[in-house]
Amino acid sequence: MARMHRWFWHAGAVVVYALCAWAVVVHGATLHGLILGGGSDALAFVWFLGWWPYALTHHLNPFFTHLVWQPQGLNLAWVTSVPALALLALPVTQLFGPVLSFNLLTLAAPIVSALAAYALCLYVARRPSAALLGGFLFGFGSYAMARQNEQLNLETTCFVPCLVLLVLARLDGRIGRFGTVAAGVAMLAAMAGVSLEMFATTVLSGGFAWLLAWGMLPPRRVALGSLFADALFAAPLLLLALFPLLSALFALPHDVSLPSFWPRIYATDLLNLIIPTGADRIGGLFFAPVSQNFPGNVSEQSGYLGLPLIILLWLALRGGRAYLRWLLVAMVIASLGPRLWLAGHNTGIPLPWALIQALPLMNKALPARMMLYADLAAAIAAALWLAEAIGWREQLLRLGFGLLAAIMLWPAPRPVQKIPYSTFFQPGRVEQVLGQNPRIAVLPFGFYSPSMFWQAESGFAFAQTGGYLGFPPARVQDDGVLMRIFFGIDDPAKVQGFAAYCHRTATNFVIAGPGAPADMVSGLRALGWPARQVDDVTILTVPAAP
Repeated sequence: MARMHRWFWHAGAVVVYALCAWAVVVHGATLHGLILGGGSDALAFVWFLGWWPYALTHHLNPFFTHLVWQPQGLNLAWVTSVPALALLALPVTQLFGPVLSFNLLTLAAPIVSALAAYALCLYVARRPSAALLGGFLFGFGSYAMARQNEQLNLETTCFVPCLVLLVLARLDGRIGRFGTVAAGVAMLAAMAGVSLEMFATTVLSGGFAWLLAWGMLPPRRVALGSLFADALFAAPLLLLALFPLLSALFALPHDVSLPSFWPRIYATDLLNLIIPTGADRIGGLFFAPVSQNFPGNVSEQSGYLGLPLIILLWLALRGGRAYLRWLLVAMVIASLGPRLWLAGHNTGIPLPWALIQALPLMNKALPARMMLYADLAAAIAAALWLAEAIGWREQLLRLGFGLLAAIMLWPAPRPVQKIPYSTFFQPGRVEQVLGQNPRIAVLPFGFYSPSMFWQAESGFAFAQTGGYLGFPPARVQDDGVLMRIFFGIDDPAKVQGFAAYCHRTATNFVIAGPGAPADMVSGLRALGWPARQVDDVTILTVPAAP
């Protein structure tokens, strides 16, 4: 009977999280007619999901492409190409296209992450109702929801609670070395195939958590020593599993260079812990005059815990569980970045992340994303607090307070967008009009362009001398005019600068699609570039350089 009771709770968790995800992510949209994501990041992920099956079936190296940023191309190992998710969704992509794959993965991300946290909280708290709350706090917390529908690589967080559950099971002697090493390598390799940054920060956070446990939990040192030995066994196997990715990272050409100031501005504002942002349903609009001053943008402003949850955490951790308390505090401090931000003002007060920023490769990690680990620690603490209630009155009181904390975190409906279909970019049409493998610059150009979707929709029928798969390569960042065009900033020299760029990259045609800036098109026409209207685009032929 108890077993049936448990399965009832497990099924209920699936239903509850699925309903929450549908309400927040889909909210009346359709999985076929819209893209469950706002902005160009969603279109870039659609491109990635389409690229992997295309590359594999055409015997191309999937970690490098010459189809964007011609003539040099782009090393996709250094961008968010999500190979693990692309391979997982490959059957759906082949049958129904990358848009449906993206939508399904986007919808599944919070559900699976919440279920993974539910399993972890059930293991430590032993009470399903408490685990249900913990799963929600992680899967639908501020970190996850700030990135939902825009950053598929960062919203797929299920591996983190699964790894913690594996570690706890090993420390408790419920799994042996072979199982620990095999499962750990598989999960870490899959995580690296979703987000290298999350992989790196998970290893960093895991190492810190181990050191903290060694210092604060002496009775656990024997088990912690065995866990350390497991890690030594796993390391070479993990390197072997990641060999294709690591080879692409360091052996193939790459010039991906992110702005050095990003880790300073993509950090959690201390006030964000109690002040919601536009990603939050309750209070997001009311506090917009305050939150709009927070550093970064709304998809990176993920520090919100809310007063009810902070009070709950204080009650849960004030008298005990020192290890969990200090782990939570450490992760929050890490998310604050190298200098303390307060109400949108950089106070200049140095913080520990300045040391992390000095490490190789880690200097590109954005500290605001460390709230992922803080949210998981908070979920575990909340589940433990709820589970230790004695008597039905205390249980109801704590359950009500936990529900209040969850309600205050309820996210605003996540953005959706229309699929930017174009008649000209339908399969077969580009080749019919322009021949095989033309080299094209697409207008709109850059960050606000649907060009990545159009390229995927065409069946990768053309190469771009631009594109958006992340920040532009280092080789073009010194071209100030082109960078302003890329980010949609007006420049009096934009027509001449864009024309010069087309000549430098041996662009054959400029395709002005729906939404192309009319002044750019008329400016290129005024330079004498031949133009013709085909379907819903204007095709400008790039003449020989003067």
